Amino acid sequence: MKELILPNSGTEVLKVRPGDIIYIEADGNYCNMYLTGGFRQQLWFNRQKFISLVNEQLKSERPTFIVVGRFFIINLAYIYKINPIEAELTLFDNNSLSQTTLHVSQEALEKLKERLTELQ
Repeated sequence: MKELILPNSGTEVLKVRPGDIIYIEADGNYCNMYLTGGFRQQLWFNRQKFISLVNEQLKSERPTFIVVGRFFIINLAYIYKINPIEAELTLFDNNSLSQTTLHVSQEALEKLKERLTELQ
């Protein structure tokens, strides 16, 4: 899988393997990118810009990321457990043996379950 080139502010460019991105969390006009190993990087652009960059650069590859609700873009490879009843999505990083639980609406998690079934 090729690497993503993410222009981040006027002077900075990030080069990131998509497989190292666990999830992106939208924060207004910015995003926070959570990477394997516990690293976090603030992105100086919004969620739509990230989606646009990924679609442009990875257009010929199998889907890697999925939008979940209004705030999250999740790497499909890290999804461990979807629990709509508790409104929780658990992600697991096998490299660092760590898990992250995100609170997402029940509706968004039901849509995620349907989408995962379609992708299989």
